[in-house]
Amino acid sequence: MRVINLMVIGALFFCSSCSKTEYEKKRDLENKIIGQTWRQLEKEKNLVPAGEGGSIVEGDEFIGLYFQYFNPLTIGEARELVIYAAETFLYNLNSNEKLNELITHPYPMRWIEIKIFTYNPDYSDIAPPGISIIRFRRNNLEYITIDKKNLETIHKETYEEALEKLKK
Repeated sequence: MRVINLMVIGALFFCSSCSKTEYEKKRDLENKIIGQTWRQLEKEKNLVPAGEGGSIVEGDEFIGLYFQYFNPLTIGEARELVIYAAETFLYNLNSNEKLNELITHPYPMRWIEIKIFTYNPDYSDIAPPGISIIRFRRNNLEYITIDKKNLETIHKETYEEALEKLKK
Protein backbone atom coordinates (compact mmCIF):
# COMPACT_ATOMS: atom_id res chain seq x y z
CA MET A 1 0.00 0.00 0.00
CA ARG A 2 2.87 2.34 0.82
CA VAL A 3 4.34 1.86 -2.63
CA ILE A 4 1.03 2.78 -4.29
CA ASN A 5 0.68 5.89 -2.10
CA LEU A 6 4.23 6.95 -2.96
CA MET A 7 3.55 6.38 -6.68
CA VAL A 8 0.35 8.47 -6.53
CA ILE A 9 2.10 11.26 -4.63
CA GLY A 10 5.00 11.14 -7.10
CA ALA A 11 2.64 11.28 -10.08
CA LEU A 12 0.74 14.23 -8.57
CA PHE A 13 3.99 16.05 -7.82
CA PHE A 14 5.22 15.44 -11.39
CA CYS A 15 1.95 16.64 -12.93
CA SER A 16 1.84 19.76 -10.77
CA SER A 17 5.38 20.66 -11.80
CA CYS A 18 4.35 20.40 -15.47
CA SER A 19 1.69 23.12 -15.27
CA LYS A 20 2.81 26.51 -16.51
CA THR A 21 3.04 29.57 -14.33
CA GLU A 22 1.06 32.69 -15.23
CA TYR A 23 4.29 34.32 -16.41
CA GLU A 24 5.08 31.37 -18.71
CA LYS A 25 1.56 31.41 -20.16
CA LYS A 26 1.81 35.17 -20.73
CA ARG A 27 5.24 34.85 -22.36
CA ASP A 28 4.03 32.02 -24.63
CA LEU A 29 1.11 34.17 -25.80
CA GLU A 30 3.40 37.17 -26.32
CA ASN A 31 5.70 34.99 -28.44
CA LYS A 32 2.75 33.83 -30.52
CA ILE A 33 1.69 37.45 -31.06
CA ILE A 34 5.26 38.43 -31.93
CA GLY A 35 5.30 35.77 -34.65
CA GLN A 36 1.89 36.86 -35.92
CA THR A 37 2.96 40.52 -36.01
CA TRP A 38 6.23 39.69 -37.77
CA ARG A 39 4.36 37.81 -40.51
CA GLN A 40 1.76 40.57 -40.82
CA LEU A 41 4.30 43.40 -41.09
CA GLU A 42 6.49 41.45 -43.49
CA LYS A 43 3.50 40.88 -45.76
CA GLU A 44 2.01 44.38 -45.46
CA LYS A 45 5.13 46.59 -45.24
CA ASN A 46 8.10 44.44 -46.38
CA LEU A 47 9.62 44.60 -42.89
CA VAL A 48 11.94 41.61 -42.49
CA PRO A 49 12.00 40.21 -38.92
CA ALA A 50 15.43 40.58 -37.30
CA GLY A 51 14.85 39.98 -33.58
CA GLU A 52 12.87 40.75 -30.48
CA GLY A 53 13.54 41.87 -26.96
CA GLY A 54 11.91 42.85 -23.75
CA SER A 55 12.20 43.67 -20.11
CA ILE A 56 9.96 42.90 -17.16
CA VAL A 57 11.94 45.12 -14.78
CA GLU A 58 9.39 47.35 -13.06
CA GLY A 59 9.65 50.89 -14.38
CA ASP A 60 11.63 49.75 -17.44
CA GLU A 61 9.12 47.34 -19.00
CA PHE A 62 9.12 47.01 -22.76
CA ILE A 63 8.47 44.50 -25.50
CA GLY A 64 10.28 45.11 -28.75
CA LEU A 65 10.38 43.97 -32.35
CA TYR A 66 13.34 44.59 -34.65
CA PHE A 67 13.27 44.61 -38.43
CA GLN A 68 15.34 45.12 -41.54
CA TYR A 69 14.02 47.20 -44.42
CA PHE A 70 15.68 47.22 -47.82
CA ASN A 71 14.88 50.63 -49.25
CA PRO A 72 16.03 54.14 -48.34
CA LEU A 73 13.43 56.23 -46.49
CA THR A 74 12.71 59.89 -45.97
CA ILE A 75 11.87 61.02 -42.44
CA GLY A 76 8.19 61.15 -43.42
CA GLU A 77 8.23 57.61 -44.83
CA ALA A 78 10.20 56.33 -41.82
CA ARG A 79 7.75 58.00 -39.43
CA GLU A 80 4.77 56.39 -41.14
CA LEU A 81 6.43 52.95 -41.19
CA VAL A 82 7.56 52.87 -37.55
CA ILE A 83 4.25 54.26 -36.22
CA TYR A 84 2.32 51.68 -38.26
CA ALA A 85 4.53 48.89 -36.88
CA ALA A 86 4.19 50.10 -33.27
CA GLU A 87 0.42 50.55 -33.47
CA THR A 88 -0.04 47.19 -35.19
CA PHE A 89 2.01 45.41 -32.52
CA LEU A 90 0.16 47.18 -29.69
CA TYR A 91 -3.21 46.34 -31.25
CA ASN A 92 -2.25 42.68 -31.68
CA LEU A 93 -1.16 42.44 -28.04
CA ASN A 94 -4.21 44.18 -26.59
CA SER A 95 -6.78 42.45 -28.80
CA ASN A 96 -5.75 38.93 -27.77
CA GLU A 97 -8.47 37.68 -25.40
CA LYS A 98 -6.36 34.94 -23.80
CA LEU A 99 -3.55 37.37 -23.05
CA ASN A 100 -6.00 39.92 -21.63
CA GLU A 101 -7.14 37.32 -19.10
CA LEU A 102 -3.56 37.13 -17.76
CA ILE A 103 -2.79 40.84 -17.43
CA THR A 104 -4.21 43.48 -15.09
CA HIS A 105 -4.25 46.31 -17.65
CA PRO A 106 -3.73 46.68 -21.40
CA TYR A 107 -0.21 47.17 -22.70
CA PRO A 108 0.56 50.90 -22.92
CA MET A 109 2.21 52.38 -26.01
CA ARG A 110 5.22 53.41 -23.86
CA TRP A 111 6.08 49.68 -23.49
CA ILE A 112 6.35 49.16 -27.26
CA GLU A 113 9.77 49.28 -28.88
CA ILE A 114 10.35 49.07 -32.63
CA LYS A 115 13.73 49.29 -34.38
CA ILE A 116 14.03 49.26 -38.14
CA PHE A 117 17.49 48.91 -39.67
CA THR A 118 17.46 50.22 -43.23
CA TYR A 119 19.62 49.18 -46.16
CA ASN A 120 19.70 49.78 -49.89
CA PRO A 121 17.92 47.21 -52.10
CA ASP A 122 21.34 45.66 -52.91
CA TYR A 123 21.86 45.08 -49.14
CA SER A 124 24.51 47.82 -48.88
CA ASP A 125 24.48 50.38 -46.07
CA ILE A 126 22.63 53.67 -46.41
CA ALA A 127 25.18 56.47 -46.81
CA PRO A 128 24.94 59.50 -44.51
CA PRO A 129 22.92 61.61 -44.12
CA GLY A 130 20.38 58.90 -45.00
CA ILE A 131 18.42 57.11 -42.28
CA SER A 132 20.09 53.88 -41.15
CA ILE A 133 17.99 53.20 -38.03
CA ILE A 134 14.50 54.24 -37.01
CA ARG A 135 13.90 53.72 -33.31
CA PHE A 136 10.60 53.97 -31.44
CA ARG A 137 10.97 53.61 -27.67
CA ARG A 138 9.20 55.13 -24.68
CA ASN A 139 6.89 57.12 -27.00
CA ASN A 140 9.85 58.77 -28.72
CA LEU A 141 11.08 58.42 -32.29
CA GLU A 142 14.68 58.79 -33.38
CA TYR A 143 16.02 58.80 -36.91
CA ILE A 144 19.68 57.81 -36.93
CA THR A 145 22.42 57.79 -39.55
CA ILE A 146 25.66 55.83 -39.30
CA ASP A 147 28.73 57.78 -40.28
CA LYS A 148 32.00 55.82 -40.08
CA LYS A 149 30.52 53.49 -37.44
CA ASN A 150 29.31 56.46 -35.35
CA LEU A 151 25.61 56.81 -34.68
CA GLU A 152 24.27 60.30 -35.22
CA THR A 153 20.68 61.30 -34.52
CA ILE A 154 19.27 63.20 -37.49
CA HIS A 155 15.90 64.01 -35.93
CA LYS A 156 13.92 63.30 -32.73
CA GLU A 157 10.24 63.67 -31.99
CA THR A 158 7.62 62.41 -29.57
CA TYR A 159 4.90 59.98 -30.54
CA GLU A 160 2.33 62.78 -30.25
CA GLU A 161 4.37 65.06 -32.54
CA ALA A 162 4.73 62.24 -35.06
CA LEU A 163 0.96 61.61 -35.03
CA GLU A 164 0.30 65.31 -35.67
CA LYS A 165 2.69 65.28 -38.63
CA LEU A 166 1.02 62.15 -40.04
CA LYS A 167 -2.38 63.87 -39.95
CA LYS A 168 -1.14 66.66 -42.26
